Amino acid sequence: MKPGLVATLALSFSLAVTTPTHSGAKGMDTIDLDIGKNINDTARKSGAPRFATETHWGATFYEIVDMPLDIAVRFGRAGHDITAQSIFSLTMFADSRNNNDLAVEHIALQFSRHAAKTHNEAREMIDTLIAQFRKGQWKRHIPPNCPAVSGRSAYLDEAGQLEANCPLDPAYRIPADDWLEIMQMPQTYEWLGDGVVARLQIKYDQSGTNVQYDINLDFQDFTIEQQRNASKKARELAEGDAKGWNSTKNHHSDMAATILKVKSLEARAVERGDHVVPRD
Repeated sequence: MKPGLVATLALSFSLAVTTPTHSGAKGMDTIDLDIGKNINDTARKSGAPRFATETHWGATFYEIVDMPLDIAVRFGRAGHDITAQSIFSLTMFADSRNNNDLAVEHIALQFSRHAAKTHNEAREMIDTLIAQFRKGQWKRHIPPNCPAVSGRSAYLDEAGQLEANCPLDPAYRIPADDWLEIMQMPQTYEWLGDGVVARLQIKYDQSGTNVQYDINLDFQDFTIEQQRNASKKARELAEGDAKGWNSTKNHHSDMAATILKVKSLEARAVERGDHVVPRD
């Protein structure tokens, strides 16, 4: 999505909605969304009164920005329901080139910066979201280039220093000092459930006593994401090989090195008293 695009679009798509979906919690209205169904139908049934829309090269975007903080957004799928509050913007994306009836493949939620003005408020918000994932049928997702380890080892290097290049362990509550250190760079929790990968990204900036958190929650069709990433990598390797860069050979060498590093990190985690955990 191009920077500033949302701000410049007119609210061009009005939905015939008489009453938003009602959550029953504190009188809060809820917008219901899901992955895998036609984006026009999803928008129409969501409970939202209107979206900004754009279609570009086969890609269709539906967006709402500057949402009232008393409107919740629910990823509504049996066993995988997640309700997020204090949302500033939401975006849905579908691509006709997938030949899947313009099914929604990506939902992006950006939380309002006004929702968490202190570290404690941010942690409470994150804890509430993590609790919903733990209650549902989601499983922690660990990318293949990351060690499958528990606890603090998920963000430590082989020497035991803070590194935080991989998704965090949602079953582990990060100590306050570590939190303040690693959250200065974007950190992610990841889950996989029913063909959808969910990513919760957190980062903060601080100037004096002023704390500003950027928190985003994304839901993505996992199969489409994998296919797109594989296609992109194959194209990059082919182009590199054509230029004489030995890209494919170097890629295989990098993969072998990554496997060795992952095994080393897992061994160090066990030595610290953490555990190697099953992958999804």
